[in-house]
Amino acid sequence: MLHCILICPNENANAELAVLLSRIPDLEVARVLTNYPSPDELLRAIRVRKADLVLLCVDDWPQSEAIIGGLDNAVPGLPIITFDGHDSQELLPKLMHLGVREHLNFPMDASALANAIDSARRRLVTHPVAATRQSDLYTFFPAKPGVGTSTLAVSTSHALAEDLGARTLLLDCDLAAGAIRFLLKLSTSGSVVDSIKHAANLDEDLWSQMVGKYDRLEVLHAGLLDPPAGLDLPSLERVLAMARAQYEVICVDLASSLDEFSVALMKESRRIFLVTTPEVIALHMAKARLASLKDLGLHDRVSLLLNRKVRNDFSDADVAKLVGLPVAYSFSNDYAGVQGAILNATPVSHESALGQSILNLAQSMVPHLDAPKPQTYRRKFLEFFRQLPANEEELVSHK
Repeated sequence: MLHCILICPNENANAELAVLLSRIPDLEVARVLTNYPSPDELLRAIRVRKADLVLLCVDDWPQSEAIIGGLDNAVPGLPIITFDGHDSQELLPKLMHLGVREHLNFPMDASALANAIDSARRRLVTHPVAATRQSDLYTFFPAKPGVGTSTLAVSTSHALAEDLGARTLLLDCDLAAGAIRFLLKLSTSGSVVDSIKHAANLDEDLWSQMVGKYDRLEVLHAGLLDPPAGLDLPSLERVLAMARAQYEVICVDLASSLDEFSVALMKESRRIFLVTTPEVIALHMAKARLASLKDLGLHDRVSLLLNRKVRNDFSDADVAKLVGLPVAYSFSNDYAGVQGAILNATPVSHESALGQSILNLAQSMVPHLDAPKPQTYRRKFLEFFRQLPANEEELVSHK
């Protein structure tokens, strides 16, 4: 089954295309967009709807050009079939330059549309679009309240999004005491609880209305800090599925309790960052948390983060002996830097030693971004537009 997204502001054209497309076997119109979307909105729709093909009306050339260029960068190789109602030959060189292979004129001939879609289908067989990488989910789990977990989660998530360019979502799942809404001064955006309540009707449009933004980082905060008595875990699974379709990395700031909600998130985690400070009580609590996670069969996913370390504290070896787990990353005690970040509603500066340690942690979470990117198939000049069989007249557009 081929899934396509239709982008066309013309209602009459959409109605006619709906009839023509319904007659094409094994094709589903996954989404109709009646306004030209932003590149981010379109990419979100493609990922959520698992689209294989885009049909684009190019009557508005500047917006169409931005869409085609954005798709070539974000989803290289995704077939795009363009069409317009002006029969403008001036468009063809522009489309050719952008690598569009199929162009149709409106009103549309049913056989020309079917042939263009069949060509796109064959193209996907020989040159499939690279599969979207499954997003990684990381949970930040405090040994006890007050060890600085939210600061680490916020600054690490921001580094992933802003410095490393990873599409990143931060979830504040400390529903009774979450501080991220305050830390980032998010006032009108939706919450994790909102997303779970609307899970049955959640689509990419509702999602984009809910998430708050801080630079390139997208955030769902904890809400009013008055969590409902029970949270529906199947709804949580639907929310995570929606998130995983859109982001490369999901970071979750958890409460310090091992409630059903937190455990469900940790079971979805690639890594569980157990955060402690070099204080005796915090270290003993970290040891107890690790034992509980071992009982749950999750201990092999745990990495120990040692926060607020100063020179005269326990050594990393001492901490590892007390907790029963090696220190994966340690972070210096920068009280002034953290307080300044809180007052200015910003992540910790990378110019500080603490900020550099946070950036190192972020880089370890997306090692694939440092690897050489695979070479994408580059179209030859004569392959920009589909060529008809030798016994037919050679054309660059279908009428």
